[in-house]
Amino acid sequence: MRLPWRFLIGLLWAAGAQAQGQVYGLAGKSTDDPNYVAAWRGCAAEAQVWGDRCEAIGTPGPARARAQDAAVVAALQRGLAGLAVAVTNSRYLADSALALAAQRGVPVVTFDTDVEGAQRTLRRVHIGADDEEIGRQLASLVIARRPEGGQLCLLAGDSQDPGIAARVTALRRALAQDPKLPEGARLAGERGWREVARCPWFNGDDTRRAVRQLQLAFSEEGADAVVSLGAWPFADPPRYRAAVASLRLQGRSRVVVAATGALSPAQKALLADGQVHGFVSLDYELMGRYAYRAMKRLATGHAVEPSIRIGAVVRQGL
Repeated sequence: MRLPWRFLIGLLWAAGAQAQGQVYGLAGKSTDDPNYVAAWRGCAAEAQVWGDRCEAIGTPGPARARAQDAAVVAALQRGLAGLAVAVTNSRYLADSALALAAQRGVPVVTFDTDVEGAQRTLRRVHIGADDEEIGRQLASLVIARRPEGGQLCLLAGDSQDPGIAARVTALRRALAQDPKLPEGARLAGERGWREVARCPWFNGDDTRRAVRQLQLAFSEEGADAVVSLGAWPFADPPRYRAAVASLRLQGRSRVVVAATGALSPAQKALLADGQVHGFVSLDYELMGRYAYRAMKRLATGHAVEPSIRIGAVVRQGL
């Protein structure tokens, strides 16, 4: 559910009076991913208002479960009042870092990517988007440009990410106009849509690899539409622009849409120039603020709704 501002401000006064000067941790999948940098920025700004500190936990580079787990364990050993984590590998973290948090009585909030159902008892709150709705919104952007269908390639970061899996299923069902299409079923001609044989492609949260995959999807695999389930190809707009310069994306024959965080000026320029045809964007800074507020409430003995939704904004190119 999406909570009103009474959750965000009013209920924190009592909590703030009880415990100030605490350290909270926010662990994204990578410390140089723009979305998780934005989330930490929101967490840090909100913590400062209440006299606390929000520490960025993790390592730079592509997302790696072992590296994330080691960083979270080290932060817990230093001492945290609360932990927010964007989950890389649910089972791996559950057996190590999240188990340690439970042992030490540190309340855990997940954001962006949740743990799997079997590990839900290890976290108190999940903050994130409605992934199925994002999948449907991406499908709507594609259909608006190619109602006749075509060859489709999906790009994703991690094959084990349940949030991405939910987006993929919802997108396929929306394109097929079949709400009962089984999970994992590839499009094979439904409503004119057929998935390229080598896709989905997974990039391990590596921007360079994602850009190369998008380029190859059009130039070698014959894709008519590429849907990126995350922002990976667009994290470096100049690199993306250079890579697709020869693909003639400005016409209506090819489609590129993606789910992203808040758009930078350079990403907005890609949309205006017809190098990308639509974005479904999330406010990760707001997600970080919500994460701090939830951690603060839990650390001071107050209840929090188990699910907090962050809405998405759909931006469509000309």
